[in-house]
Amino acid sequence: MKPIIEVSHLCKKFKQFTAVDDVNFTVYKGDVFGFLGENGAGKSTTIRMLLTLIEPTSGNIALFGKNLHKNRKEILSQVGAVIERPDLYKYLTALDNLNLFAKMSGLKLSKNVLLEQLDLVGLADRYDSKVKNFSQGMKQRLGIAVSLVHNPELIILDEPTNGLDPQGIADIRNLILKLSHERGKTILVSSHLLSEIEIIANRMLIMHKGKKIVEGEVNSLLDPSKTIVKIETANIQHTFDLLSNSIWSEDIKISDEQILLKIAKKDVPFLSRFLIEHHVDVYLIQPLHSLENYFLNLTKSTTNVESFTN
Repeated sequence: MKPIIEVSHLCKKFKQFTAVDDVNFTVYKGDVFGFLGENGAGKSTTIRMLLTLIEPTSGNIALFGKNLHKNRKEILSQVGAVIERPDLYKYLTALDNLNLFAKMSGLKLSKNVLLEQLDLVGLADRYDSKVKNFSQGMKQRLGIAVSLVHNPELIILDEPTNGLDPQGIADIRNLILKLSHERGKTILVSSHLLSEIEIIANRMLIMHKGKKIVEGEVNSLLDPSKTIVKIETANIQHTFDLLSNSIWSEDIKISDEQILLKIAKKDVPFLSRFLIEHHVDVYLIQPLHSLENYFLNLTKSTTNVESFTN
């Protein structure tokens, strides 16, 4: 797979505060890459570094195989982005906004081409309506149309469903899937709405307090034939050492208060018996079925937690 974004040892400090701490990840061509984390996790700071809006303290960023710092203009010509709420001219029509941003990009596009762009985001029937009369969801879709006006290979969307009602969220979700499946776009989308990322993304990264705590294929992390089990015992370290020498040794992680173990669902009863037979005082064995539960349990403590990958 061809890497589109390659980030290595990325760090951003604001005086004594570390917003992004030694983050590494790769986005491949054709990915819908979910960038997950709570508010303040470092997602937006990372995205702003990807778009050269702020300088990294240290680390390297390459887009399309080229160093971002050395090839900024060339690289950004292939990138479209919407950072939180799009900046639009509310007293102009949707068509006029799109035309204006096209000209700012050095493009002269015909009305038919612009209408095709509006049709792509579901706004063709409102092309002559002023943006001040648009709902927030419609503004978000118009912002995405603006980001697509120069036909970029990579689209970066920072919290595109913030403040939207359920219908608006569904519209953005369907648009992202359409851009991926029908237009072949590579998309990085940040969000704290975990259920949405579970639906649209094929790969994802979870950040917590500036650090990457997991990265991988969504289908692998949420393999329906397997489950992630949370284990709490009287002696976590002893239990971890015991399981590390068992048949489940490849997919086990430990935090200060719990063990996360990825196993086949059919093996859960065997796990229970195994622990009892080895005289482990078990407080809890709990399957985690959803991405949300997985995320919440990972972010309780990030000590020694790394990615679950196959």
